[in-house]
Amino acid sequence: MWQSAGSGRNWGIIRLLPALSRRFVEPVICLLIDMKKIPLKLVLVVAVSAAIITLLLLTLFFVRFQERRLSTLNPAQGRFIQFLLREIVSDSSPETIQRLASTYRLHILVKKAEETISSDPDYFRSKPYFRLKREPWPVRRMRRPEQAPRRPKMFLLKDDHAPVGMEVVRGENRFILVKYGDDSRVRRTAFLVTFSVVVVLALLFFLVKRWLADPLSELETAIRAFPEGMYAGEPIHSSGDLRKLFDAFREMKEQVRQAMADKERLLRDVSHDLKSPITRMRVAAEMLPVSPIRERIMKDLSELQSLVNQVLDVQKRKNFKREIVNVEDFFGEYLRSRKTEIPVKLEVSAPFSFKGNREQFARVVENLLENSAKYADLSKGVSIDCDVKGETGVIVFSDSGDGLGEEIIEHLFEPFFKGDPSRRQDIPGGSGLGLSICKTIVEAMDGTIHAASSESGGLQVTITFPCE
Repeated sequence: MWQSAGSGRNWGIIRLLPALSRRFVEPVICLLIDMKKIPLKLVLVVAVSAAIITLLLLTLFFVRFQERRLSTLNPAQGRFIQFLLREIVSDSSPETIQRLASTYRLHILVKKAEETISSDPDYFRSKPYFRLKREPWPVRRMRRPEQAPRRPKMFLLKDDHAPVGMEVVRGENRFILVKYGDDSRVRRTAFLVTFSVVVVLALLFFLVKRWLADPLSELETAIRAFPEGMYAGEPIHSSGDLRKLFDAFREMKEQVRQAMADKERLLRDVSHDLKSPITRMRVAAEMLPVSPIRERIMKDLSELQSLVNQVLDVQKRKNFKREIVNVEDFFGEYLRSRKTEIPVKLEVSAPFSFKGNREQFARVVENLLENSAKYADLSKGVSIDCDVKGETGVIVFSDSGDGLGEEIIEHLFEPFFKGDPSRRQDIPGGSGLGLSICKTIVEAMDGTIHAASSESGGLQVTITFPCE
């Protein structure tokens, strides 16, 4: 049993077919299936735009090709043509045409507005090209711009070809000289095609903007305003192919709004219901004899009461009245009016103002300073640096301490998260809501907050606000 080399190659190709199918055929099939998901208007606009751009490129290429193809006359041929032109322009009588045709073995045809002169009428009548109703396409303009007022436009054609811009070949001395009053169809057609393409593309751009860009811009605005407009319930008006997208966004917005409302209601109800038992437990504990057990119970009840109050405080701090806050004035007044547990060093490199609430921002500063007082080195204190970068105001809180790991810093602003296993074990941990409240307040004022390890080994918290 044997097989030829050709059959071996065929079997190799057959073995490759599954791989080729997975690589090329399956993506094409998936693309055709996904085409059903693409809005019909978008497909139509893209197809029409591609066709029009292709037409424009072909037109410009044709015009350029004609011009380049017809600019290949060598100097000797050019001088000969100029000589013929001078003779015909100076005297275009039938006698002169016959003399030049017989002397140089040419077929000459001169067309004027009022008459047509040819050296051999039977020859020109035998050419289908000259029996066309339309005038021949301009092939070679044989005049200079400065001679335009005095010399008619002259074109050079080979006598045995259609007027497609064939150049004159050395050794062939049979020419046709055709004279027109004015003919620039190539450039005029190119201009009309270009103008039409520009108009149609402008119309397509307007339609794309109206069908896709404007609705998507409206959707983007709604998404960016989603945190603030979650409870407003303002509908987004849409129509056409994007209606399903807008309807899905409205459904998602309603579901998120309902989920957030349920969560807030649950926290508020649970926190409110815990107040009464905590109060009764505190009253009962105060009636106990003074002892270490009584002190631990009172301490635990105080922490539990603080936790309940902070949970309720988070819900209250989402809505507040905004005002312009100047950081230099704010920190100056804050540090003068309040006594902090840790030394504070303030440096305002570039003062700026932001739109927020002084009372709420004071709570942010208070929580950050309390956090540093619990876990940082009290002797080194906390530094607060204020600066401006572009159109953004930056406030940096830095302390010195044992620091935190990256895996802890990532979750530092989450509610009820406690990440202090190595920072001052003699200080009991809090409720885990202090930094979460900071994040809630800062983001409600259109700011950002994030933490990182400071250069001195402690914690660095950076807050940014848009400058006003």
